[in-house]
Amino acid sequence: MLSLGLLLQQTLGFVTCFLYASFFEWTFHRFVMHNPDVWSYPFRAHTLVHHGVFRFDRSYHLQRDEDKGFVTFAWWNAPVLLALHAPFVLGTQALSGLQIFWGGITAMCFYYFLYEYLHFVMHVPRNRWIERTALFRWLNAHHRNHHKRHDRNLNVVLPLPDWLFGTLVIPAKPDADTLRRECPRK
Repeated sequence: MLSLGLLLQQTLGFVTCFLYASFFEWTFHRFVMHNPDVWSYPFRAHTLVHHGVFRFDRSYHLQRDEDKGFVTFAWWNAPVLLALHAPFVLGTQALSGLQIFWGGITAMCFYYFLYEYLHFVMHVPRNRWIERTALFRWLNAHHRNHHKRHDRNLNVVLPLPDWLFGTLVIPAKPDADTLRRECPRK
């Protein structure tokens, strides 16, 4: 059984790494995924292909089944990102003396899962329960605005860095007709 102290340390690791993941998402999205000069693979996969298929207009939602593979990252991105971050979380644990590793790694896995799931649901709506929540509708409008202006609304899961760094564009509240189009009944 976990002691209260260990539980608090792991919770601290979870919260800290979840927030860190949001800042990492913003930074990677802004400076790598939309910049052809840094690393061509993410730029091509994200800006050219993903944004080429899924734009701000009606094509924001999946139009052709063969484009489904362009919604999410490649399967190997999650283990690579985790492997890159694990030594830093472990190093932070070693330097601080706090047992944060498993809470931190769990947070990063959870954040990545949320990113992929929410992003998929945004582009492939099916009237899921989550699509009808106010928070999801706001995040979806937030992300849709990113497809209009690639330098704005860079976070999918937690737009705290967008707010702090001035890249947040508040989405307009959708009307009933838009909601019916966004959440088709299937």
